[in-house]
Amino acid sequence: MAAWSPAAGTPLLRLSHRLPLLYCVHRMFISQTEGELKVTQVLRENFPRATAIKVTDISGGCGAMYEIKIESEEFKEKRTVQQHQMVNQALKEEIKGMHGLRIFTSVPKH
Repeated sequence: MAAWSPAAGTPLLRLSHRLPLLYCVHRMFISQTEGELKVTQVLRENFPRATAIKVTDISGGCGAMYEIKIESEEFKEKRTVQQHQMVNQALKEEIKGMHGLRIFTSVPKH
């Protein structure tokens, strides 16, 4: 959907959630943000047997909220709440600067 800005003389393309289209396209092709890299690094250090770690800044790039998906043998035979507590403990310093966190944990299937 395109919105017209007569003052600028060019159409401003926007998605339904009001982020500029160019920002969204740019975000699809760039590597991880600085915050995503930091959180990923901390998780790799704390979960050395992880087979998959994916960290996504879901706050639009400002680092206020992240979605974390992590697959690790360390979660084996632990309840979901215990798995999430392990992730929260690993990120205790980083969480202080966040507004929210979505955590998805799993054990690798062999």
